[in-house]
Amino acid sequence: EEAPYHDYLQAPLQPLMDNLESQTYEVFEKDPVKCAQYEEAAFQAMTDMKKEITDRKLVLMIVGAGRGPLVKGAINAAKRSQTDVKVYAVEKNPNAIVTLR
Repeated sequence: EEAPYHDYLQAPLQPLMDNLESQTYEVFEKDPVKCAQYEEAAFQAMTDMKKEITDRKLVLMIVGAGRGPLVKGAINAAKRSQTDVKVYAVEKNPNAIVTLR
């Protein structure tokens, strides 16, 4: 069965201008491949950077953190790579901040 809007152009999301709804975040968060690849990329980067940064914490800034899955992936990557990190999660949408921990 085809989606009801299969043949219609839809306006793109404007997350910088509009606050996304919870349902939109839910769709993004259901993409396990994206989250796994993000975590793996963060793990690889931390593994590489760890060789250069031995005397201080690595600072991570997740800008547009949404409801937190990218933050969780970054923290998991830090644990896997045994990297000492300080994480800043930045989110402008007050609806998302409620669930961002």
